[in-house]
Amino acid sequence: VIDMNGSYLLLEYATSRTVTSVDRLGNIKSSRWERTHRARIHRNSVFVIERRTLLDVAGNIARLPGDIVLSTTVGQEIAEASAPVVAGALELMTPAFQSAKLFMGAGSLGVRASLAGAKAASVAVVSVSQQKAMERREGVYVDEREGSDSGVYRFG
Repeated sequence: VIDMNGSYLLLEYATSRTVTSVDRLGNIKSSRWERTHRARIHRNSVFVIERRTLLDVAGNIARLPGDIVLSTTVGQEIAEASAPVVAGALELMTPAFQSAKLFMGAGSLGVRASLAGAKAASVAVVSVSQQKAMERREGVYVDEREGSDSGVYRFG
């Protein structure tokens, strides 16, 4: 936020983009550009989300050394020089990432299927036990030895 004028905020934000290309001779070229932009926005249309979960804090701590290094000119030069290598490595690792995603999905499906089966089994056991308890209380027994679907009712 650069300035507050009445109910409007003057915001400034930066965008950056790294473009990596390969020419016909196989030379890898990488370029990076950054721009700053300003926008005037009504204060009612702005909201801020600050995430404070344990996973977010751990991620911020893990990224902190990289942010410190990349904030220096040497770190930015190294990042620009290694951008083609990193891009190529990510391209080579894409099948492994997709396979891991597929296996995670299959594992998730297996867990959900086993939970659904356990729920169905527990519902069936509870239903049968409730039916047996009701039969004992009311003295009505279902004799299914005859083989019919409806059963024969005996009153005790």
